Amino acid sequence: MDNIATVKNENQIQDKIYQSFQDNFKKDSADLEILLGLSGGLDSSVLLHLLANMQTQLDFKLKAIHVHHGLSSSADEWLNFCKGKCKFLDIEFDAVKVKINEKGSLGIEGEARELRYEVIKKKQKGVVALGHHQNDQAETLMLQLLRGSGLKGLAGMPEFDEKRKFWRPMLNIKKELIEKYASENNIEYIEDESNEDINFDRNFIRKKVLPLIESRYPASIETISRSASNISEGHQINELLALDDSKNVMSDDGSYLLIENLNKLPNLRAINLIRWWLSFNDLLMPSKKNIEELFRQVSFIKKDTSLNLKISNDQSIRAYGDKLFIVNMKNKLATYNFKWSGQEEIELPNKSKLHFVKTKRGGLSLSKLGVKTLYIKSRIGGEKLKPFPDQPSRSLKYLFQKADIPHWERDQVPLVFANEQLVAVPNLGVQFEYQSSDGEDGYQIKWLRDL
Repeated sequence: MDNIATVKNENQIQDKIYQSFQDNFKKDSADLEILLGLSGGLDSSVLLHLLANMQTQLDFKLKAIHVHHGLSSSADEWLNFCKGKCKFLDIEFDAVKVKINEKGSLGIEGEARELRYEVIKKKQKGVVALGHHQNDQAETLMLQLLRGSGLKGLAGMPEFDEKRKFWRPMLNIKKELIEKYASENNIEYIEDESNEDINFDRNFIRKKVLPLIESRYPASIETISRSASNISEGHQINELLALDDSKNVMSDDGSYLLIENLNKLPNLRAINLIRWWLSFNDLLMPSKKNIEELFRQVSFIKKDTSLNLKISNDQSIRAYGDKLFIVNMKNKLATYNFKWSGQEEIELPNKSKLHFVKTKRGGLSLSKLGVKTLYIKSRIGGEKLKPFPDQPSRSLKYLFQKADIPHWERDQVPLVFANEQLVAVPNLGVQFEYQSSDGEDGYQIKWLRDL
């Protein structure tokens, strides 16, 4: 009887992993690489065992990565444990040591989590597999409720995060089943002593709150997790609505919103679109109070009215003309002057990028440049450009105003010089005598800025 129960438990977990794989990768599994985040704990150790046994059947390449935080005196032992486990299973293994800012705004847990994801992002080539399970989902929803989160936070963790390519194949599996699987298959794993510390919010929820709820409502883990899934559907509907609204309000690259069109939307849809716009630009969501204050100011704003609302330490929302921009306040003026050596892409000191794209029309002519050397320089002031032969030279200030370029962005625009003469301003124009004719080899110079 025990053997039958063991097989049933194994099959139940394996079937769910298999189904999750089929649901998410069946159509695109060729040459799939799965990078498993391996802490050495129960969840990731079980997932390693499962995926290692399934990779031949499902035809994917499995690798594992361990992030060494150095927070525990046992951190080195954990790394060696993970390394040995992967060696035994013949799984490619990588380890990265990081240093956590224990005084960071996210707390130790949050800072460690963000560092893990940052490391994993740099290493991933395909999909990242994570060992989160149903109990983790319930804990997440409870935490987000206590924090007063909106739909996005209350939606919990998705089984598959399309944007980040994070896969959580055990998200619908209760921890109890995972523990049984580990016991039945003699899977060794690490017990992190910090998981017992109820000073951490998640541990308090796990150790004190959820067991009490389960004692009264035995199926609460499943029902809480199901609620997260239901909320996720509502969040997805909001996302689709915002996407549809954005077509008339947001620029193609997401850099700005058209204020007049934003104000034509019903209030709730306008606020929903603002949230979606900030998320589209990978910004941490401001408080509800800040979102509502931004919407209030935008609702009464008139053309050319100044607006500068700080939403984080690094970003602010600013208005220019009839547009609303996200401005990165870290992008301070950086003075530079360096020779161009023919590369297709240049990263500038403010982390924006300059692209040189070959063209047969309307670019910077190679033949007209002759032997002159190109230099990339920051703006000093007083520069002039003559992009049209029938018009006089104009100051860059005048051309920036005509092109509706916000004043905070103008000093960041990189300038292209041939020896000492300004010959091109990316996204603005080329000095007329250096413009390539139809069919003539040249370069379109594009500035990809991080606002």
